[in-house]
Amino acid sequence: MEVQGSVAEPFRGVRELFAHVLAEQTGTGASFAVWHDGAWVVDVWGGYADSAHNRPWQQDTLVMPYSVTKPFAALCVLTLADRGLVDLDDPMQLFWPELRAAASVRDVLAHRAGLVVLDADAPQEAFYDWGLMCSLLARQEPTWPPGSAQGESALFYGHLLGQVVRAVDGRSLGRFLREEICNPHDLDFHIGLDGTELSRVADLTGFGDDFAASQQDRPGLYRRAIENPPGPATPGSSTASGGVALRSRPSTVTGPPGVWPGCTWPWHTAASLARTCRRS
Repeated sequence: MEVQGSVAEPFRGVRELFAHVLAEQTGTGASFAVWHDGAWVVDVWGGYADSAHNRPWQQDTLVMPYSVTKPFAALCVLTLADRGLVDLDDPMQLFWPELRAAASVRDVLAHRAGLVVLDADAPQEAFYDWGLMCSLLARQEPTWPPGSAQGESALFYGHLLGQVVRAVDGRSLGRFLREEICNPHDLDFHIGLDGTELSRVADLTGFGDDFAASQQDRPGLYRRAIENPPGPATPGSSTASGGVALRSRPSTVTGPPGVWPGCTWPWHTAASLARTCRRS
């Protein structure tokens, strides 16, 4: 499969290896970028951006980065702290009075707030509805006393920190990130997209039976932390391009067109992520 982009001569083996990766995977394409010693040494992409293999992967194709988003959410709150608008030891309830968990901002940043699961069953729509997810989080008792233990808030980290940003600044987490961090530093990283950017989004594939089987032996707390609300990581719950929870089809995560304008999922390009590491 043809690889697009550039590779510096000392790194030419990366192009060959990347071509092998593209040829071996059955889903969509990929991109890979490396900034090294003050220069771009790798910026490659290839394959298809959709599961039907009709839309070629481009240099600016956007992908969903999972937990790579968490440092960006944290950076928004740390920016407010740097400006003297938030103290890391402030109680979360100062910014979010409805929140039952007596955690500090620092606890949330360090994954020590205890808000790692939802005890009540949540609908899949909560993934796309900020207000709904936050209402569920506000009523949730922490799994352990805040500050006493550590565990990743896999699905809710952005909501917890985003509520601080909203309370202090008035903007959403995505808008604050765009206007205060990403646009000034020319980073193609987003939390939430408008309709003009949807054509750049790649389908996210790989959540079929093999993936579901690989999750069966995970610890119970881990399973609860990633399976409620139910989504592509939930055994027996696959999503398909253009729809949510189409359980009878091979899983491809994109989303229903009707929810995208208000959806707060994250997206980025490979080069933007490498550029972020360059600036850190």
